[in-house]
Amino acid sequence: MLHRPFPATRPSSRIAQPASRLAAFAAVTLAGALPAAAPAAPLQVGTQKQLLLDEKFVEQRRGVQWVMNPPHQTGELLVSADQEYENDGMVFLYSSVVKEDDGRVRLWYDLMTVTGPGPYDHQRWVAYAESRDGIRFVKPNLGLHEKKGSKANNVVLPGVIGGASVWIDPQAPAGQRYKTQAKVYPAGKFHMFSSPDGIRWSLWAEIQPQGATDTQTIIFWDDRLQRYLFFGRHKLGDKDAPTADIDARFRSVRRAEMTDLTRIQNTGLAMWPDATDRRIYPGTADQPPMDYYGATVFRYSEAGDVYIMLAQTFWHWMPAEDGRITAPGTRDVRLAFSRDSKTFTRVGERRPFLRPGPEGRFDSRQIWALPNPIRMGDEIWIYYAGANFDRADRTDPAAPGGRRIGGIGRAVMRLDGFVSIDAPYEGGEFTTPLLQFAGRHLELNVDTSAGGSVRVELLAEDGGPIPGFSGEASTWHVGNSVRLPVTWRRGDLAGLAGRPVRLRFLMRDAKLYAFQFRE
Repeated sequence: MLHRPFPATRPSSRIAQPASRLAAFAAVTLAGALPAAAPAAPLQVGTQKQLLLDEKFVEQRRGVQWVMNPPHQTGELLVSADQEYENDGMVFLYSSVVKEDDGRVRLWYDLMTVTGPGPYDHQRWVAYAESRDGIRFVKPNLGLHEKKGSKANNVVLPGVIGGASVWIDPQAPAGQRYKTQAKVYPAGKFHMFSSPDGIRWSLWAEIQPQGATDTQTIIFWDDRLQRYLFFGRHKLGDKDAPTADIDARFRSVRRAEMTDLTRIQNTGLAMWPDATDRRIYPGTADQPPMDYYGATVFRYSEAGDVYIMLAQTFWHWMPAEDGRITAPGTRDVRLAFSRDSKTFTRVGERRPFLRPGPEGRFDSRQIWALPNPIRMGDEIWIYYAGANFDRADRTDPAAPGGRRIGGIGRAVMRLDGFVSIDAPYEGGEFTTPLLQFAGRHLELNVDTSAGGSVRVELLAEDGGPIPGFSGEASTWHVGNSVRLPVTWRRGDLAGLAGRPVRLRFLMRDAKLYAFQFRE
């Protein structure tokens, strides 16, 4: 049973539009004053990067809109079951990635072998690979656990382990720094393992789950909240319904808290199929047309108050001709975010953020975002597991040789690139609430292409432009950079640090992702 409280705000398909302010804002000229507004405490931004995901930094706007920016899925099959001791199995969904301080990209992957028709007639090992460039992975011969009569392999956790979700626990002693948790079959217990190096693992504790723990679960230490956060699955029914639109059993994503990593507390809902999801197809008598099989959730390190959710969405709305579970039985990934880790907002009008690949490719039927995306230079790489068969084992008819394939791929996006505020060819603008910043310089993560541009105007508390920092005094900025410096005729911003100001962005044919004041 789900333990309340539930989030006070239901997930939304789009960011609300401040329509009541548009008419007044549309009349503002380049150098004109803003209409009077009720006094509000300035937002303290300091020198922290600010992502433009929602209305937090948009008080008024004209002609601009929020746009989700799906990453580029390269199509490479980076890791597959290509060793002799792996050839009776495949690389499957519940895998995870960590980038170390020395630059190594470390991958713990789900190596599954089906041994019979039953739900637990399989073996699932956790195997290990690593890479210096994040593309070419090496599977070291670790000699730790026997597989197919030999220890000459890269297995780090044997048995029927429900995959890996490796994370680094900053609160733990060195010998227990690496953690991973999983459901162990067929007993159904939820175990946490620890390791000093990510290679040699031992059972650390059996966790009291207070709810379902199948599928991949996410745990991480949140220094902002000073507690561990847990994200996992829950199956909901009428008695658990947080809103009146839920009247059937389905999978959802729950959020919970942990203090000592042995007990899950304060469970609530983070994502569930709402009325809009349920209307998209008719569904069946006992379940909606889709649900959320799990989610990769992480605090975005580049911006302190942003939590990103990559929701693993399972589609099963069509009657299956072969009598097996409903079709299409496929998975993709949807994007949501939160600023408090509790209430998540869907973006992109619910369109897919990661989608299955083309027919014939290894990822043509299922996509599963791995924890956790990593930064590579000025890019974010999202590793994902893919499969060319659906959840009912229906294989892509274009599969080479008719073979079932599973493996790890990657998707690439610019730093901070989840969502942008976009201006059209004819131009648009938006103004922030009052801010107080530190530093001397302003940088933008922006893409104007060749013909677009952006200028930034600084406004005083009364809404008028600050002399020397008006729109006319701002340089026309053209370029594609994650840290484009903004300049004015007056020089740097040192004299305005700590003073309440508004930023007014005047844009044309441009995408603005984030801004940051710097020393």
